[in-house]
Parts: sequence; C-alpha cells; structure tokens
Amino acid sequence: MNRIVRFIALPLGTLCASIAHAEDTCKVINVSWQYDECLEADRKNADARLNASYKKLMSRFESSPEPELTKTNMAAAKESQRAWIKLRDTTCPLETTAVAPGSQAYSQALNKCITRMSLERAAYLDAIAPDGPSDVVDVAKVSASASQRFGDVVARYVTTFGNPCLNVQLLAPDGNWRVLASKRFCSFEGKSFWDGYASAVFEDHAFATDCLHLTLSLFELRGEREKRLACVIPIQNEQIKELKCGAPESS
Repeated sequence: MNRIVRFIALPLGTLCASIAHAEDTCKVINVSWQYDECLEADRKNADARLNASYKKLMSRFESSPEPELTKTNMAAAKESQRAWIKLRDTTCPLETTAVAPGSQAYSQALNKCITRMSLERAAYLDAIAPDGPSDVVDVAKVSASASQRFGDVVARYVTTFGNPCLNVQLLAPDGNWRVLASKRFCSFEGKSFWDGYASAVFEDHAFATDCLHLTLSLFELRGEREKRLACVIPIQNEQIKELKCGAPESS
C-alpha cells in the first residue's frame, strides 16, 4: 500500500522555577550556598541541552528516506549514548577522589565534571548531522504547506512527495526568516511511518491560536481497518511541542 502524508506548511525545554531562581542568584554570588546552587543549575541546564541534542539527532535519522539506514543509525546512536552516559557517570567520580564523599567540595567537583562532559557531548552530537541542509525545503517536492504567525515568530508545516514525515518549523520574520526551531514527526507510539504502518497520512491540518490541529490516519501492517486520531502539536513559548493524539474516532 502506498504511503501517504497529506499535510504541510511553508516558508527547538523549559526548566523548573527553582533553576530559574538559581540562574538569577548566579548573577551576584555572595555566599557559598549560592555557588552550589549555580553549579547545580549549570548541571541541569547542560543535561537539558544534551537531551535536546540527542532528540534532534534521532529525529534527523528518523526522517531518512531509507528505512534500513534509519534503523541502523538510530540503533547505533542509542547504543553510543548509553555507553557514553555510563562513561560519564563512572569518570566524574574520579575527579572527586581528593575530597570526602558527601562533602560540599565533592558535590561541586561532581557537578562541574558532569556539566563539562554533557556540553562536550551535546556539541559532538550536534556536529554529526548539522542543521543546515535539513532546514531547507525543496519547493519542487512540497505536496502541502501552510503557515501562521505566533507572536514574534511564524510557524509553518511542510510535507513532501514520497516522504511520510511532517516537518514543522518556527521562523524569525524579522531575522531574514532564519529557522529558530525545527521538528520532524515521523512516528507514532514508537513505530516509524516508514515501516511500522502500511499507511500513515496527516489530514485536516489547521492552525489555531496555540497549536496545529490535524488528523492522523493509520493503517496497521496487519489489519484492514483505518484508525483515525484527532491530534494537536502545541506551539508555545516559541517552542514546538510533541504530537498529542486522542482516542481513535468511532467509525
């Protein structure tokens, strides 16, 4: 069965309040506990940056037009990331051997190491599949598209012929239409549109005040009945959120 995806548009985490408070505290450090709070905030920020870089890399691999290559690359990335996390979590304690476990100095040294290694890893992952070409839309291949302004940015969605993925981007109209954030939707419930379903089709797409509404039509590899889901992709605080779908529509 032919794979179809029918919607598209034209022309990337929020930290908790305690971390935001810590960042304000870091502007002026007067006592030791402020320094500890800053190091903790730096570690959490670095971890969030690492997670974002990893998810972006996986999204790029997932959007490949070659299913077998997608599987191979995603499996390699998962194995590599698990191994690296183990390396980081066993390496950083080595940098604390000169201080007593559980002490303030121990916590500081551990947080510094984790922050440094996480940022280095994030930069490494970003360099594997850089943004450049992936942000460019080949107009000749666009099958559907639309756009809408959300505050200071413009959101657009795009689908292309022969590719089941939905591309959603945020653009800066006052910055030469630079791509501020980009997300590809190529799977649902852990299954790739390329080989996890007989057919995956986005339909009835429409922008609202804070999201993109759409219908996801799915045909399982085994089974003839179509499953239609009412879905939304929230667009808030200049961020593209994850796809959220309700229960299947009754036939």
